[in-house]
Amino acid sequence: MTKPTPHNKWLVLGILAIALFMMNLDVTIVNIALPSIMNNLDASLADAEWVVNVYILVFAISLITMGRFGDIFGRKRMFISGLVLFTIASLACGLSPNIQTLVASRAFQAFGGAAMMPATLSILNVAFKDGGRGQAMGVWGAVSGAASALGPIIGGLLVDNLSWEYIFLVNIPLGVLAVIAGIIIISESTDPTAIRQIDWPGIASATAGLFGLTFALIEGQRFGWSSPIILGAFGLCAIGLALFYYIEKRSRVPLIRLNLFKSVNFTAGNIVSALLMFGLIGILFLLVLYFQIVLGLSAVKTGLVLLPMSAVVVLIAPFAGRMAERNGVRWILASGMLIISVAIFFMADLSVDTTWQSLIVPLILAGVGMGLVMAPVNTVIMGAAKVEQSGAASGIMTTMRQIGSLLGIAVLGAVLQSRLASGLVSAVNGTDGIPQEIKKAIINAINDGAMNFGDMSGMNTGGMPEMAQTAMTHMFTTEFASSLNMAMMVAAIFCLIGAVAALFIKNPSQITK
Repeated sequence: MTKPTPHNKWLVLGILAIALFMMNLDVTIVNIALPSIMNNLDASLADAEWVVNVYILVFAISLITMGRFGDIFGRKRMFISGLVLFTIASLACGLSPNIQTLVASRAFQAFGGAAMMPATLSILNVAFKDGGRGQAMGVWGAVSGAASALGPIIGGLLVDNLSWEYIFLVNIPLGVLAVIAGIIIISESTDPTAIRQIDWPGIASATAGLFGLTFALIEGQRFGWSSPIILGAFGLCAIGLALFYYIEKRSRVPLIRLNLFKSVNFTAGNIVSALLMFGLIGILFLLVLYFQIVLGLSAVKTGLVLLPMSAVVVLIAPFAGRMAERNGVRWILASGMLIISVAIFFMADLSVDTTWQSLIVPLILAGVGMGLVMAPVNTVIMGAAKVEQSGAASGIMTTMRQIGSLLGIAVLGAVLQSRLASGLVSAVNGTDGIPQEIKKAIINAINDGAMNFGDMSGMNTGGMPEMAQTAMTHMFTTEFASSLNMAMMVAAIFCLIGAVAALFIKNPSQITK
């Protein structure tokens, strides 16, 4: 391995920053494009949830394993391989002719991202081992935050001025540039002490458990909550997670070190972290649908409306750590989660007459709460683990956040679908002027979860008087807003649970060493 020089180690950071920007951009940029994707590919709400959740699911399951692969087979090799796969999968996403191809391509994209993410930190550690590591980590964090904040804006510009496909195609030139530069500049490194055994049974059981739960929550409305396939999916979840616990307790090289959860701070910190992402990703998913489908905002205007929340997070986060040191991390975390819960509660009064301006203050308030939680909760989790367990603790923390994001969309999406279906069926049955055969077709589409909510005004309503068609469109948007309110209330409750969990955290001065 060639030793990084003071000159090229910053080039290494630049290459890693490009890859990191691509990965984090994809988390928020896709949400903005969902209504356009639903409309263009004739996709249902459940299909749209899969576009987001398949990425999170595959990423969460693969992340820890890919980190170990990097230690064994080489960090550069894993980084370049993951970057190549991510770039090719982005091309496949952009060229997808249907929703099924898009979902499959997103899964491969997530697998590539999971190979890249742990390798970026390992490569960074090696490149800056002789100094400048703190500054490099600062740049790494800033790039991550900037990509997440700019995602809605960039996504909106691409969707409005080009098309939704370009939110994926924009990765191609960046990916090609980073691959070529990475091959030339980045040095290979491995961990000769790394255990070469992989916990395949743990991976399989965790995948089965999380997939079963995700499938049941997303597809429950389509197949029926009491149908054999949904009950079977819940059963798969229970069996998979029970097996995972049994396997991890006995494995010599566990995927997750369960003994870390003996620490109250580690357990409570991860619960808070997961519920933070549950609320953040969940409400982003809901608000994007509301702004574009109900209020009719463009994609770029949707991104601009959401920008204050992201901006406040970036502004507050650097000061939250110092506030936690002065006032106690428990109260900072509890206050932050409570503020998020209150902000979401105030947003849960959406209607067709709500203006986007009236949501700016609650969005800023939510940003304040998120900024208060993000940095201190990392300190709590990592501080609860011994130094030699820091790698395992970091992997669990990242995985728990992904699971929180996954469940945020799946649970809130399930609430939205269920409430929307019952509300629409009642509204359609109570609307005069609609021929009976059209009523029946619409109700069947709703109950099957096959209704395209990306373009409600474009429903097949032929045979209805114009006045009835207008009434139908208004009915759909009204019920959609009402159903979003129910989902937002659920998000507020989960964030409140996070505030309660934070109260169990002990400040460092209270922990007996």
